[in-house]
Formats: sequence, structure tokens, C-alpha cells
Amino acid sequence: FFWNNELCAKRLINLIYAYDYYAVSATKNERYLLSKIIHKHYFVLKTQENIVLKKNNSRIEISKALFLFESIHKISTKKTIENIIFKVDRHVNENGMHNSMNPSVHIEYLNHLFEIKNMFLFFKFEIPKIIELKINEMSMVLKNLFHKDNTIAFFNGSNDANYESMSKLNKKIIDVKPKNLSNIKNGIAIFESKKLKIFFDTVKPTSRLINDNLHASTLSFEFSYDKEKIITNCGSMEKRIGKKPEFLRYSAAHSTIILNNTNISELVENKSYKRIPKTILIDCYENENDIIWTASHDGYQDNFKKVIKRKLIISKTKAQIFGEDNIISTKINKSKQNYDIRFHLSPICSCLLTNNQKAVLIKTNQSQSWVFESESKLTLQDSIYIKDGKRVNKTKQIVLSGYATQNKKTEKWQLYKI
Repeated sequence: FFWNNELCAKRLINLIYAYDYYAVSATKNERYLLSKIIHKHYFVLKTQENIVLKKNNSRIEISKALFLFESIHKISTKKTIENIIFKVDRHVNENGMHNSMNPSVHIEYLNHLFEIKNMFLFFKFEIPKIIELKINEMSMVLKNLFHKDNTIAFFNGSNDANYESMSKLNKKIIDVKPKNLSNIKNGIAIFESKKLKIFFDTVKPTSRLINDNLHASTLSFEFSYDKEKIITNCGSMEKRIGKKPEFLRYSAAHSTIILNNTNISELVENKSYKRIPKTILIDCYENENDIIWTASHDGYQDNFKKVIKRKLIISKTKAQIFGEDNIISTKINKSKQNYDIRFHLSPICSCLLTNNQKAVLIKTNQSQSWVFESESKLTLQDSIYIKDGKRVNKTKQIVLSGYATQNKKTEKWQLYKI
């Protein structure tokens, strides 16, 4: 645990950065011991890097620490620079998003790249072109990752635990135009207007790097309007070492469609992601008034012979979202399959179920009034919200439940401001 490579890299960097501060008052023997500790960290990290890199699952922070040490001590940095280039090329996808699809990790990774760039400048090394390129691409994506209330989007383990540093980095990046991510084929689709912002999860679990921390949240969405977040995922605990609570990775902790109380992707530890959606399709259509996302996944194909399809119609001119969720049979099956379509509300929302049970009245802290309507009966259930990665806040969720017995079951709903 003490020599965990991530902790070791953090300690090495901190020991070097703070060396002048604590060494100035240290005795000769103490400085010798400090130097010995720093060197030991380097050799442990270097050894671990050679082992882990062969598994193609090594953190950029390790290479950053090694590069800093080697530059100071005039050790050859050729291999470390090659590793940095290899990792940056592998860890950031073609959309400029970190492959974890975790907004918090994306911002942290971008901060590492800025630090690495500064090290290249300080020690007068030529900056690899890919570092400049990925800093630019990730900065364009970063501008998209905050809701209208300035909180981070909650996907794949992200939270606001490091909000201050994330916000500081966001403000630091100026004169960068946000990248248009409304029409992507793999990742988190994002649409933003003057007051509205919506995130839609269409991430394909395609590699171990993505799968290890990915949540079973396919086709979930988050929505904010006029400086307030309305629909959310539950969030995640901030825990770098050791296990996080698994239930926060479950499909039920996200605003999506769940069949038979079963996760869309298998999360059992010894079978991690043995069962995943093999095909996730998304189509984006845009006209003068609306942006229309239509997406589907086959995560329930193997066990229930069902395909899930979600259609979101987001108005550009009104505060309104139409939704259509379909559960489509791929094989004749007379058995009943129960489903729950969940819409988790953020804690700033108070809500009331109407007498006919087909609408929920929502009021926010800033007195916004919203209506969630459905063609079928709704229920209000307890939920949780973990904003800062530590405290569990109680909130509510709107749930649309039923049984899918025929070839195709359709549920239509809408959310609009009044």
C-alpha cells in the first residue's frame, strides 16, 4: 500500500517540489537521508514502470515524476519521454476526451500535461508535438464538462471533491472554443444552449483501460438549466486507493433504463465486464428547433433477449425535453421482464406526485418550476447524491416501472419548465 505506484509518484513529486523548503533547515545527515529517500522512490517507480508499462496500464503521473527526477539529475530521459508520448497517444481518444470517460480524471490528466509541458520548457527540452496537440484538444473538451451550476458532470466515478482546483484550471484556459460534442459516435454526447445543458452516455466499453472504472450507466443522462442541475446520476465516492462502493457503479444509480434489476454491464469483481454491450449505436439529427439523439444498446441481449433504445428530443427554443424509451424483443419470449426507468433529482429539487400519478411537480431552490409527465403511472422513491465525494445527501428519484411482455414496449415522457 505504501509503495502503490500512484502514491509513490505523488510523494516523489512533492518531495522534489518542497525540497528547498525543508532542506534549508536540515542538518547534513538529514539532507543525506532525504536524498536517499528521494532516490529510493525513483528506483521503486522506475522498476514498477518497466513492469506495468508492459501491461499497457501505466499512469501518466509516474512518467511525470520520473521525467522530473531524471531532468534534475541529468539522467537520460529518452525512454521516459517515449513513454510519455506513448501514454498520451493511448490515454486520450479522438474526441480529445480521456479514455476513462470520467470528467474528474480528464481534468486531472490535463493538469498533468500542463505540468509536463512546463518541465520541458524549464529544462529546455523540445516539447513533443503530441503534448501540445492533446493539451489543446483536452482544453476544448474541458470547457464542456461543467453543468450550468458550474458543477462537474457525474459519469464513471467523477465528483466535485477537487472542485476548487478543477474550477481554477477551467478559468486558466482562456481563448479556447468549446468542442462540439453533440454528434459523437462513442463517448458522452453534450449539447448546450444559453440556459440549458444536457449530457448523454453512449460510451462503448472497448478496452480494459476504459472498463476498469466504467459505470454501468449506458444511455443515462444529466440535465441542468439556468444555474441549477435538475436530473443527475448519483455520483461517486472519492477514494484513490482501495475499493469504492460498488453500488454507485450500478445502473440503478444512474438516470437510465434498467431491466429485471440487472446491471447493463456485469460488475462482479471476478468477472469484471465479462458481459458488456457489444453494440452501442447513436444517431444525432439537428433541425432549426430541436436536437434529436437516438441511441440503443444490446447489454441485455445475452440474458433477456432485449435491446434498449432511447430517444431524446431537446428543444433549442424552449425549456423542454421529450423522451421515448423502447424495450425491443429480439426473440419471442412469453416471460415477463420488469423494467424501471429512473430519473434521479438533485437535492436542490423538491417534488410532488399528482393525484393521477402521471406527473411530478418539481420546484428548485431558485424557484424554477418544472413538470415531469408520463403516459404511464410514476412513483417517487428515495435516492442519494454524492457531490463532494464524501457526504451522502438524501434526494428523490422519479421512477417509471412496468413489465415488457410484447415484442416492443414503449414509454413516452417529457420534462418542461412552467
